[in-house]
Amino acid sequence: MPINTTPQPSTCLVLDPDGRGAVLQVTSVHNLDGETLAERLYEAYAMTTESNAELPEEISTETLMAALGEQIANCAEGWHTWANEPTQQAWDTVRPWAERQVRRLFPGLTWRVEPDRQFLPPTG
Repeated sequence: MPINTTPQPSTCLVLDPDGRGAVLQVTSVHNLDGETLAERLYEAYAMTTESNAELPEEISTETLMAALGEQIANCAEGWHTWANEPTQQAWDTVRPWAERQVRRLFPGLTWRVEPDRQFLPPTG
């Protein structure tokens, strides 16, 4: 059974932060197990290795939540963050780093709630 059986999102009209007019504000709840959270963190940092940047040794909960919020906002607006898919090297480097960060930040979080789900590395 999927872990996201949450109620429908709540909505309300609010003013655009820049004063351009009314927009629909959508608030929703998502249940994330450790594996899913690590996948979201991987997606946020996968292109780091592609651009030859260094991964931070550790990130804070605030940094992780900011990355997650940016992904959700981009998804809501229909934006895709990658021009190219991350490589196998990104998977091999960033995915273990993401798992370590999640396990460190949320040590009591269940790792895999849906045992049949699989996150697959890049192909090609």
